Amino acid sequence: MVNSELINRFVLSPLMLRNDNNTFDGSFKQEVNSQLLKDSISVKKVKKFDLENYIYSNLMPQNNLKKVTKFNELIDGINSGDCVLFVDTVPVAFDIDVKGFKQRGVEPPSNEIIIKGPQEAFVENIRTNTSLLRRIANNENLIIENLTVGTISKTKVAVCYMRDIANPSLVEEVKYRLNNLALDSLNSTGQLEQLIEENEESGIPSLLSTERPDKCSKFLMQGRVVILVNGNPYAIVAPVVLIDFLSSPEDTNLKVVFANFLKGLRFLAYFITLLAPGIFIAVTSFHQEILPTELLFSILSSRENVPFPIIFELLLMEISFELIRESGLRVPSPIGATLGIVGALILGDAAVSAHIVSPILIIVVAITGLSSFAIPDFTFSFHLRIYRFIFIFLGYTAGFLGIGLGLFIYMNILCSMKSFGVNFTSPLTPSLSLGSNGFFVKPAWKQEKRASYIAPKKEEAQPKISKKWEY
Repeated sequence: MVNSELINRFVLSPLMLRNDNNTFDGSFKQEVNSQLLKDSISVKKVKKFDLENYIYSNLMPQNNLKKVTKFNELIDGINSGDCVLFVDTVPVAFDIDVKGFKQRGVEPPSNEIIIKGPQEAFVENIRTNTSLLRRIANNENLIIENLTVGTISKTKVAVCYMRDIANPSLVEEVKYRLNNLALDSLNSTGQLEQLIEENEESGIPSLLSTERPDKCSKFLMQGRVVILVNGNPYAIVAPVVLIDFLSSPEDTNLKVVFANFLKGLRFLAYFITLLAPGIFIAVTSFHQEILPTELLFSILSSRENVPFPIIFELLLMEISFELIRESGLRVPSPIGATLGIVGALILGDAAVSAHIVSPILIIVVAITGLSSFAIPDFTFSFHLRIYRFIFIFLGYTAGFLGIGLGLFIYMNILCSMKSFGVNFTSPLTPSLSLGSNGFFVKPAWKQEKRASYIAPKKEEAQPKISKKWEY
């Protein structure tokens, strides 16, 4: 875990090789004696040679050196890749940073891919991640506070926020929850999300996880708090609202018309992913009268040779699609995409040819699956995939009445959720001031106010006239 060259050059060599720094022949004491005699001060009051400060200030040319007086701090340093120097008769030890373990370099994001924008992602080293954040934020008000979570693992956690923007109550609440976790080990950001979020029963995420430093920097400038965990290439953002899960980092890099068009597509994909199979089964089972006659005859003729009920067909294809998606993630990447496409084509064609499912059902399942891929956040997309089966059951049992009841309960859950005290559906409900950020993207020169639902210390993001060159 250590860099042997650093130990040899900056620890052992200064201590062992004879030079002016590590050679002491008593001249320091003699000079002090002569000076004291000149000042008519008793020789008994001669200052003794301070070996501790001499080693700390003169002999160790290491940029990260600290004194340690407790064995638990010493053990933590050794376990994290430091070396410790003990000197006889000195009541402290010297913790020297000589970490040398291998780590992954900064690479493009693998899960949050964009076309126009920065191509950097977090890595597993927390210090590299904080440096990426600080390089983008580039302000002395960016505060990074280090905490330790886990009595055995003692995982380092960094709480990042802008001191002049973030609400102090929000920062204190984040640190309070992190400091009051009683567990042996913390292994991932996903585990930390479950430990500090408020609405874990519903399955709807109330914290955002991202691997992009530019996205975190944008949230920091809005007054949010970013949490980094050592050993994990993802950051946690708190608080978040519903519209954050439907936003992409690319929205700020595109023209307003393009960004809003893509946001509208994602909003449509949200409802298709959640409701399309349930509405289809409700229409075919209870509400055939709303279909055009030709389309109804087409559906009936396609299902003429299918011996199974429509609920069996739908569940069979939905589960098969989820299996194809999961197996495509687990196989080696060169054949993952091929497996997904070929598996879906062969499975769908064979199922239709064998009269197990109808062709129109294949279209519904395929559109639903494609819509789920359009959701930028993986965790939020996952919750839609789970809730989709609930709406399928409601549509099969009670038609539009069941789907309406399910939507009422689902909206009630969303409106009752909070993320670190912020309403999850803000600013849609409760309705807030026009200055807060809404669902659609405003032009860059109109983004004058920060989101009011976060209650930042500094509400104004830029002057009312930002394009001064026009005036």
